[in-house]
Amino acid sequence: MVATNIGRKIAIALAALAAIVAIVFLVPRFRGDRERRPPEAQRVSGETRSVTLHFGRAGADGFAAETREVPASQTFEGSVKTVVGELIAGSTDSKKVNVMPEGADLRQVFWVEDTQTLFLDFNRAFKDNHPGGSAGEYFTIGSVLKTISANFPQVAKVQFLIEGGTIESLAGHYAIDKPIDVKKWR
Repeated sequence: MVATNIGRKIAIALAALAAIVAIVFLVPRFRGDRERRPPEAQRVSGETRSVTLHFGRAGADGFAAETREVPASQTFEGSVKTVVGELIAGSTDSKKVNVMPEGADLRQVFWVEDTQTLFLDFNRAFKDNHPGGSAGEYFTIGSVLKTISANFPQVAKVQFLIEGGTIESLAGHYAIDKPIDVKKWR
């Protein structure tokens, strides 16, 4: 009889615990009085940040800066992704040339503080859709490096990646298989 009482008490305790867990996890899902926002909306704070982007000049005689207001990010990597995303989107000024390949996208950003190295992992279109030529390759690489240098002074080196791996070059003229010193880039 004592064993039966203990078994019954354990069963009641487990049932009560299961009911509490169900209430904690299920009731908020069924309540209609709270508006639920998608995760993206919860992260946007409304704050902006002024950034400088570097595009090629129409005459291919250097770089032209453009200042924009972009949404502020809570993380360093998020800020870099936003700024490079604006560079990929291009300029609306006809005197500036969009030097990023069609369909290019920055997949991920990795920051190694110890070496002050920023890893930029682009999709395959960054290489595959590059128009080629030494000038085109120079302006694509230079545009990214100058934009990173202008907005993130803590970055000493940038490593370009394609789909998570290194490549020798974008179009055969400039080596990007190792981190590039942003201050020494021509």
